[in-house]
Amino acid sequence: MSSQTFPLLYVLCFLTRNDQILMLHRNKAPNLGLWNGVGGHIEAGETPLQACLREVREETGFTLSSARFGGLVTWEGFEFPLGGMAVFTAAAPEGSLPPCVEGELAWKPRQWVFSAPDVVSNIPLFLPAMLAGEPARTFHFFYRGGELLEHEERPLLPHLYDK
Repeated sequence: MSSQTFPLLYVLCFLTRNDQILMLHRNKAPNLGLWNGVGGHIEAGETPLQACLREVREETGFTLSSARFGGLVTWEGFEFPLGGMAVFTAAAPEGSLPPCVEGELAWKPRQWVFSAPDVVSNIPLFLPAMLAGEPARTFHFFYRGGELLEHEERPLLPHLYDK
């Protein structure tokens, strides 16, 4: 894995309901025109979990009391500078989806999320392990010219990010 430091600036959450995953078809960068989880920036003074719960509420209208920390995703050579995000999963409460200013929200079958070409390219590489409840890991991705070249993963102690 790279020896560079990756600032933890973002959170991403994948909400599940039965065999469905809530996905957001993004209408702006990064990942414009692709399906992703819901999330955003960690604000000053927020923990990653607090940011996750806030972003889920803002983008979906769902109020969660908790979410499971699944790991960290970091990158080099992506359309944004070096960075990192804490990724969470949670069971979605009942309720309908409101309009979202970030794009279109839709429930998608799990297998579709892992195989559709218009899903963010790294999701099939990290999300299956997180949804299976495997121990938290760091997933590091290398990009060049918008193309995912390779990735590395290693174990991570979750207690640092799940508060």
